[in-house]
Amino acid sequence: MRSFPMIRPVLGAFALALVGLGAAEAAAPAATSTMASEPVLRRTIHVPRDKSLSFRLPGPASKIVIAQPEIAKITATSESSFYVQGIEFGSTNMLVYNGSGQLSEVIDIRVGYDAEGLQQDLAAAFPNEPIQVRNLGETLMLAGEVSDSGVQAGAEKIASKYAPDSVISRLTVRNSQQVILEVRILEANRTALKDAGFNLSVFNNSFAVATGTGLIGSITPPHGTFATHGGSGSTTIDTALQALEEKGVVRTLARPNIVAISGEKASFLAGGEFPFPVPEDLNRITIQFKEYGVRLNFLPQVLDNGWIRMAVEPEVSQLDYTNALTLSNITVPALSVRRAKTTLELRPGDSFAMAGLFQHNYENNVQQTPGLGDVPILGALFRSARWKRSETELLIVVTPRLATSEDRSITPPEALPGVEATSSDLYLKGKAHDRPLTDDPSLNAPASR
Repeated sequence: MRSFPMIRPVLGAFALALVGLGAAEAAAPAATSTMASEPVLRRTIHVPRDKSLSFRLPGPASKIVIAQPEIAKITATSESSFYVQGIEFGSTNMLVYNGSGQLSEVIDIRVGYDAEGLQQDLAAAFPNEPIQVRNLGETLMLAGEVSDSGVQAGAEKIASKYAPDSVISRLTVRNSQQVILEVRILEANRTALKDAGFNLSVFNNSFAVATGTGLIGSITPPHGTFATHGGSGSTTIDTALQALEEKGVVRTLARPNIVAISGEKASFLAGGEFPFPVPEDLNRITIQFKEYGVRLNFLPQVLDNGWIRMAVEPEVSQLDYTNALTLSNITVPALSVRRAKTTLELRPGDSFAMAGLFQHNYENNVQQTPGLGDVPILGALFRSARWKRSETELLIVVTPRLATSEDRSITPPEALPGVEATSSDLYLKGKAHDRPLTDDPSLNAPASR
């Protein structure tokens, strides 16, 4: 800080004033006062970082003082003109003294992004859009009302090139466009399993022979068992034939409809969450939850030509106990996941299908007594065999369209369709539904109230 000498007559007068104040202190308490800065002209200038701008003063200046030279560099070109170079983001001020040594002006300097250059680029890219660019601290702010969401996204993308991760968008769309996405998800899962096992046990008081353990898959009990018990003298012979056959078809259908503003991401989940343990410390386990079911993430964007660009990511997952993991008597199921991700452009009302997500699994297992199980025909009495085949096919159909005034005029129903079963119908008649479920899925729609 640079100091300036004071004039002696002024100091003498200042001392006499202090004596007068001391004499008056006994009569009345001293009043506190706040020192204010000199009332001079103040103005603010904005300088882009790594650029220079030239300015002119209203009169000649004898001295210029900059508070933080590491933010802005001042270079005088004449007695009444200078240029400012932006060095670092921030704000400082500059004191200007006139020819008589008095403070004549205080100039606040703010170094930020090149708002003027961005304003010119946006005017060239979108000539009919009233977009305003302003420096706001160490960020750029976009303001104005644009015609569609495509202009909004384009302006924000251009601004991000000037100020990465430092853009505040206050742009609004004059006619906000909403996209309705109609999705149909169908999954068919077909499984077939056959398991057969033969047990033979021969024993008496001096020896014992046993082969086979029944079914290989011990989780599901056998559906049929044929057993014999007999022997000769003190020798006992027991045989048992166990068989199991399973067939099944599982169909999953989801029909979500999602509404989202153009340029905004939307998601949908129809399923649930299952808990699974996560080890943290020694002898300490916490519980977390993982989602499963039918999920849909999509990001729509209405283009200038009226088409809809969509980034779609559907996913179908279900609990899989065949690949479950057991830890400390806790069974954690695995997840069977089918997922797709794509970006495409469609006209409103057009549909596209993502099919071909087909999975075919086949497995077999044979357990037999060594040597005896390889004997033709009779070897079947000394082995157990199991095979399983499963097929899964997933079909996803997506139809985007623009929301209309008819969609906004839909009145919500006063109550959900269907009626609840009364206590007498539930306990005496066993009637749990308002209408019976049939084999035809089209006839299982909810009944109207």
